[in-house]
Amino acid sequence: MGRGEDRISNLPNEILQFILCLVPLKYAIRTSTLSKRWRHLWQYNLISSTSLQFGEDFSCNQSPKQFAATLDRYLQLHEKRNLDKFGILLSPFDILFPNFENWVATVLAKGVKELEIDLSQGVLNSYRAYYMDDRMPFVISNSLFRCNSLTHLSLSRCNFSDSLDFTNFVRLRSLSLDNVDLVDEMLTNMLENCVSLESICLKRCENLEVVKFVGDKLKLQKLAIVDCRGVSDMEISAPELQSFLYHGWISFSSTFGNVSKVTDAYLCSDGLEEEYEEVFFRILSDFSHVKVLTICSVGLMNIVIEEQEYNEPGLPLELQNLQELQLIVDSISEEHLYCVFSFFRLCPSPYLEKLFIQLPSNFYQQKDISDLVTAEQNTPDIVFRNLRWIKITNFEGTPLELKLVKFFLEKAVVLQSIFIVLNPCDISSNSLSVRIIEGQLSVIPKASKDANTVICGPFDHDCTLNPTHTTIYHQEQYRKGTTVQHDHATIRVENIALDQEFL
Repeated sequence: MGRGEDRISNLPNEILQFILCLVPLKYAIRTSTLSKRWRHLWQYNLISSTSLQFGEDFSCNQSPKQFAATLDRYLQLHEKRNLDKFGILLSPFDILFPNFENWVATVLAKGVKELEIDLSQGVLNSYRAYYMDDRMPFVISNSLFRCNSLTHLSLSRCNFSDSLDFTNFVRLRSLSLDNVDLVDEMLTNMLENCVSLESICLKRCENLEVVKFVGDKLKLQKLAIVDCRGVSDMEISAPELQSFLYHGWISFSSTFGNVSKVTDAYLCSDGLEEEYEEVFFRILSDFSHVKVLTICSVGLMNIVIEEQEYNEPGLPLELQNLQELQLIVDSISEEHLYCVFSFFRLCPSPYLEKLFIQLPSNFYQQKDISDLVTAEQNTPDIVFRNLRWIKITNFEGTPLELKLVKFFLEKAVVLQSIFIVLNPCDISSNSLSVRIIEGQLSVIPKASKDANTVICGPFDHDCTLNPTHTTIYHQEQYRKGTTVQHDHATIRVENIALDQEFL
């Protein structure tokens, strides 16, 4: 059979250019290798585009000099046309800082609305607290703060200049700062002038000490605070706030006023200082009205401690509106399992419909299989009358994991499906292990005769049930950053996203 006619290439330029405008720029550029006919067609995509994104795939196999030259060329081809969105992800090489200043000035002159500068690629220590590569952060020029078109600003591994003026940011609705030298006075100034802010995310802003979001005129709807380790005082009273996320060490006093509109909360901690043990329970109490909740092992243990050691008068704490719960379990031990069971006794959730449990993903995680009789004796006498869907991730089939599944299957009277997602680090991905797990689960009695058990691999698409909070900051490596993990005498470098030419 002869080779077929290339009808697409025979289409008029106008039609081909229209087609290329429907695909991302990086894919349009690749068509230039098809033939001479396609060599320059992609440029129309660039010229007409209102969104330019230069991510990790753009920087691959290019030296810093090549990267800068290519990006300069693209911005030149774009000429003086308006730009809605500009994003760049790159390792913060000092030699490129003058180029960064020119690029930012260029896109600001184009009236850019959404600006993302992500320089988070680098070597982090095992606690993700600081970079170990001695590369300087990029200092944002004051020209940025003269721009009045911005609606979204995202900065990662950047520093502010000494004098800041946020008065031009009246249209800014979304702000994300990661590893930025934000201090208390800057945050106060920002909130006073950025009157349209609806979403704020602060990650690893180590210089922050007082986090205060208070005011009847605040339009803030989403607030995320992640690993801001210097915070000693937190006060939040935002009448329009709908989503609150906190992850990090709890070593601060807190006051939560008007948070009545919050519908989902993510409350996870790396640990609690002894003098602040009551803070976590108080925060949970302030958000007991939410419909969606994510908490971790530290929180579960804290609730048990509040009952056993402090005889907390606020227990049991009824979560009357809770419909979706996600538990981030740091370890599979008798103690952790007991805390999971106790949570449902101490924080009854009569209308819970969806339950997600994230088991530890580390294959070398210590697993305690002792005292199984104790676990059996400590399962509370409760019934889940509205729980319909359960998803357990990183399952390996250990005795305590099976005990966890047994607890819910025996107490969820209207359960429809339980999804078991296997641990990607475990040998249970082979067919023999899957059959063994299926056999173990099949003999567990079920309170719901309609309950369906689905076992799938970590990358299967069968488990379509997903939680509202999909990012787990216990496991996150802060996007494209390289994390150095210390395992006894071994040092492993994970998630290396940089091309060797860039090192």
